[in-house]
Amino acid sequence: MKLLPLLSFALSTTLSLAQFSWEDHYDVEVIPLPKNLDPQIGGLDLNADGELVSCFHRGEVMIYNEEKKQWRPFASGLHEPLGLLVEDDGNILIVQRGEITRLIDSNKDGIADQYLTICDDWGLTGNYHEFAFGLVKDSQQNLYLALGTASNGSGVREEIRGQWKQTEDLTHQRFLYGGKHGDWKEKKKGTPRMYARVPYRGCVLKVNATGKDGSGKVTYSRKAQLYATGLRTPNGLYLDQDDQLWISDNQGDWVGASKLHRIEEGQFHGHADSLLWGDNPPTTTPADLPIPELESRRIKAAALLPQGDCGNSITQMLPLSSSFAPVKGENGLLIIGEMNHSRLPLYYPDLVNGHHQGAVSHFYNTSGLGMGNNRMVYDPSGKSLYIGKTHLSWPGAEGIKKLTYKGKPFFQVQQFKLHPKGFEIHFNNRVKNSKRPKEYLVKSYEILYHAHYGSPKHNPRKEKVINVENKGTHIIVELETPPEAGKVYDIAFPSALTSESLGSLSSNRYWYTAHKVYKQ
Repeated sequence: MKLLPLLSFALSTTLSLAQFSWEDHYDVEVIPLPKNLDPQIGGLDLNADGELVSCFHRGEVMIYNEEKKQWRPFASGLHEPLGLLVEDDGNILIVQRGEITRLIDSNKDGIADQYLTICDDWGLTGNYHEFAFGLVKDSQQNLYLALGTASNGSGVREEIRGQWKQTEDLTHQRFLYGGKHGDWKEKKKGTPRMYARVPYRGCVLKVNATGKDGSGKVTYSRKAQLYATGLRTPNGLYLDQDDQLWISDNQGDWVGASKLHRIEEGQFHGHADSLLWGDNPPTTTPADLPIPELESRRIKAAALLPQGDCGNSITQMLPLSSSFAPVKGENGLLIIGEMNHSRLPLYYPDLVNGHHQGAVSHFYNTSGLGMGNNRMVYDPSGKSLYIGKTHLSWPGAEGIKKLTYKGKPFFQVQQFKLHPKGFEIHFNNRVKNSKRPKEYLVKSYEILYHAHYGSPKHNPRKEKVINVENKGTHIIVELETPPEAGKVYDIAFPSALTSESLGSLSSNRYWYTAHKVYKQ
């Protein structure tokens, strides 16, 4: 008998997906790439002519004219660029491993002839995992980037950039690897899994605009401002219309599941080692601090994406627009890239007792998309999404795909909100066949905050749905045990739930992060 709920859950998911086809609503096109370069994409943007600008893993910047189906080179020789922005005057800002660089075509021949350092105010040790991610700009022209932590999968080099921050016996000498420095497999014992020993690994940096030069170019401070701490592998930045910064982070130590952070300036967001660069840094190794002390400092992420089920190695995010999907206006929905599965997670924001949290589901969840979805930008019409892929030696893929909405409406969740008795879900069409409480499958569990890699689904519990109230275009799903703080809720709708005129639901499974709940 214990197997029946699991079997029912699998069948309901299969039936729902069989009835709805993403291919009925979107076309997928492969963008041909130039030959003789590593086809891993680190950044995408559009120039003033609507052309696609892309940076590649080995340091090239290329521009694609879709009408002519032609690529042309703009720059080369960059070090692992993982973000770019096209400026109003056509110059291109790139974040590469060691600096933000402005690429300028001063003689207007189509090729950058000036590579100007904008900011290089962060540390480097030579560790393979010290990625620099970005790049976004706020309404005041200030720039933001985020720095990955180093990994004890490897050590560091003798020559480093920036101050080495030592705690206890964790000296620079101890982290050296190769040759005369000894076997790293032995040396790494006792070192944190991910570490931030030079500035400002695991942190968000703000580079302030300072004015304009004589030619009208925005000028920037060479010194970066420490904006926030507590990140592990922050491979996705987005600034919303209110200049609020959002960042994705990937599962690992101190990150029990991939996270979508709503960044708060000056605050600690959970990964311990970057506390070395914040205010009042600890004198002991941050990973050894008591969990309650770290908990008291950290800002919890807006959403957790449980590994395997919801999100693996999430990346850049963009707003889900009404040109690209049947959603209404400025809705706060964020579409998110994902490296390890052929799908795009979708975040539904919620505000409970002043705390930002919400649900995540899957958007365009089909094999035609492919893995490695790293960078995204809408085309000028907003109806198509360019998706650049990478793997960086992990699971992923290569190349660029173009996902185009055909304009045919489909049944879609518009809002997913917590309710004192359960959940309130709003749709874009009137709902049919919703009043079947026994067919709603709901589980809850906790994601642990600890130094271990990832987290099991702690204290799992099957939740009983006792009532479903249909209010036309939204339903209220009532649980026997009202929602509890500190839990993730895994909710699967029955395949029978449909709409009056748009058919089956595009996705029937949702994960809600309940940091806060309403009191009964």
